[in-house]
Amino acid sequence: MDVMETGGLFMMAIRLMQLFSNTKSDFTTLAGILGLYFQVRDDYCNLCSKEYSENKSFCEDLTEGKFSFPVIHAIQSRADDRQVMNILRQRTRDVEVKKYCISLLDKFGSFDYTREVLKGLDVSARTEVERLGGNPLLEAILDELLTWDSPDSPK
Repeated sequence: MDVMETGGLFMMAIRLMQLFSNTKSDFTTLAGILGLYFQVRDDYCNLCSKEYSENKSFCEDLTEGKFSFPVIHAIQSRADDRQVMNILRQRTRDVEVKKYCISLLDKFGSFDYTREVLKGLDVSARTEVERLGGNPLLEAILDELLTWDSPDSPK
């Protein structure tokens, strides 16, 4: 997972807008929170979302060998268990192997941890939007992003 992958784009856009704006508000904190939120959410949805797997492919990040947020958590929290790392190295397309990896991530608490981080990022983003004076459109976007917390998601 590369924090600057998404966050860098947000930060660049925010800094450009601020450069040509009359407002003196600093939006870089909000941009950082949103960038991290989008990245962690994307990593989680790639592994858990039925809709995501229908639109892309099932657990594409595992096939790419990507160190996504839940995968990093699993590897760090169970350093003595090399199963997740070995599956990641395979860059497998085998659906059964991917399902097994998902079961490991669930067993290791990586999805629970990721959901807690996402809840915290959602609260932080909403708090920052409010601190900056509120914005109903941005709040509506944050509401739409909560699809990761749907009844579909593994609990």
